[in-house]
Amino acid sequence: MFQKIGLSVVLFFTLSIVLFFLVIKVIDFNEYKPKIQKMIKEATGYELAIKGDITLSLTPVGVSILNVEVSNPSYQSDAPFAQLGSFDVAIEIAPLLRKEVKVKYIALEKLTLLIEKTQEGKFNFEIPTANISPEKKQNETNSTISKESNLPLVNVKKIRFEDANIRYIDNEAKRQFTLNDIDLSINDINYDALKHRIQGLSFKAESTIAQAKYDKYTVKDIAMNFDMKESIATIESLKYTLFDTPIQGSGKIDLSGKSPQISIKSKITDLKLSELSKEIFGEPFLEGMANGDLKLSFFLGDMLTVKNTLGGFVQLFGEGVNVKGYDVDKILSTFDANQNSAKETNFASLLSGSITSFKGGNSVLNQINTKFDIGYSEIKLSDVALSTSRNRLALNGALQIIEEKFLDVKVALVDTKGCSIFEQTIVGTFNKPALKLDEKSFNAITNVALSLLGKSKKVQNPPKTPEENCTPFYEGVVKHPVSH
Repeated sequence: MFQKIGLSVVLFFTLSIVLFFLVIKVIDFNEYKPKIQKMIKEATGYELAIKGDITLSLTPVGVSILNVEVSNPSYQSDAPFAQLGSFDVAIEIAPLLRKEVKVKYIALEKLTLLIEKTQEGKFNFEIPTANISPEKKQNETNSTISKESNLPLVNVKKIRFEDANIRYIDNEAKRQFTLNDIDLSINDINYDALKHRIQGLSFKAESTIAQAKYDKYTVKDIAMNFDMKESIATIESLKYTLFDTPIQGSGKIDLSGKSPQISIKSKITDLKLSELSKEIFGEPFLEGMANGDLKLSFFLGDMLTVKNTLGGFVQLFGEGVNVKGYDVDKILSTFDANQNSAKETNFASLLSGSITSFKGGNSVLNQINTKFDIGYSEIKLSDVALSTSRNRLALNGALQIIEEKFLDVKVALVDTKGCSIFEQTIVGTFNKPALKLDEKSFNAITNVALSLLGKSKKVQNPPKTPEENCTPFYEGVVKHPVSH
C-alpha cells in the first residue's frame, strides 16, 4: 500500500511539472514585450527595446531574450548606449518545488556599451532628476534603504559575459578609450547579507580582453584571474602584451570607495624598443631591448579623474640600443656651446618628437634609462639619460599631465662628474614646446636675425667651463662613456 501511495505521489508531481512546462511552452512571451518595456521605463527612465524574440528553453530550464537595446530618451544620439545580442537565464528545477529560485547561470552575449561625455561634462546615460518631486525622491530613498536592509542571499551560481565591447568617448577632453572582445566568467558567487552592501559579496572570476586602446596606445591579450572579497578584487595572475612584448604582473581593484581604484605592478623583461618607438614616435627607429618595472594606480572615471589620481612609477633600462637613421652624436653636437648657438633652437623640436630634421646616419646608445615618478598630476623626470660613445645627455624637471605642458624641463650635456657642460630649459605644451627665453636664447635669435640680414657680426657665448666643485646636474645610473 505504501508503495502505491509513494508511486502516486511521484506520478502526481511528475505530471504537475510536465503540465506546468506544457502550459508555459504554449505561452507567447512576446506578447508581454510592451509591458516589460513600460515597467523598465517607469522604474529607471531608460527606454528598453526588445527587437528579438523571448523564448523558453527546457534544457536547461530558462528564458532567452534576443537583440535588446537600451537608450536614454533625454540624450539625443544616433546609437543607444547599450546593446545586447542575447540575455539568457537558466534556473534549477528542484528548488522550485520548495518555492525557491536558484539561478544556474546568467549569460550575456555581444554586449556593446557606449559611454559618451559631452563638451559640457554630461554623460549619455544620465537621467535628469529635476522634474522628480521631493515626495517621490523620498519614497525612492526609503524604498532603497528598505531593500538594502532586507537584501536576500544571492542565488546565482555563475554569470558570463561573452564578446563584450566598451567604448568611452570624452568630447570634453577629445580622448577615446576602448575595450574590445571582453570575456568574463564569474563563479562561486556568495553574499553575506549581514555585511554592508558590496563588502558582503565574494566570488572568483576569469577574464580576457583582446585589446585596450587609449588614443594611439594599445595593450593587447589581457588575461587575469581574481578573487573578490571584502570589496577588493585581488589579481594574482595578470598577463598582457605591451609594445608587442608579453608582460606578467599582479594587481588590485578596490571597490570600497565612491570610485573604483585600480592598482597594477609588473616586471618588464625584453621590451621591444622598435615597437615602443613606432607607437610613440610613429617610426621604429630604435632596435634593442629594455628591462624595468612599473607600479601604477588610479581611480576609474573620466580622463580627468584618471590623470588627477594617477600615481606610481615607470622605469626602463637598456644597453646597446641601435638608432637607425639618426646619428645621435651629430645631433648632440648641435647643442655644444662651442658650436653655432643658433642651433640651440633645435632643442624644442627634438623633445616634442619632431626628429625628422635630424635624419641621417646610424648610431648606438651605450645605455639609456627612463625613470618617471608619477603623482599629483605630474610626471617627474627622476632619472632620464642616455650615453653614446662620446656624449652623455640628461633631463630633469617635470611634465604636467592635466594641461599637458613642460614644467621647466632642462636638457643638458654632462661631463664625467655629471656637471652640466651645456643646458637649455624647455617650456610650453607637449604639442608646442618652446625655449625659455634667457640671455643665451636671445643671443641665438640675434645670430639668426643678423645672418638673414647678411651681417658678419655674431654674438658668441663663451663655452661653459665646468667648475671643479660644481653641483652635479645628473647623478643617475647611466655611466659616462669611457674615453679612448
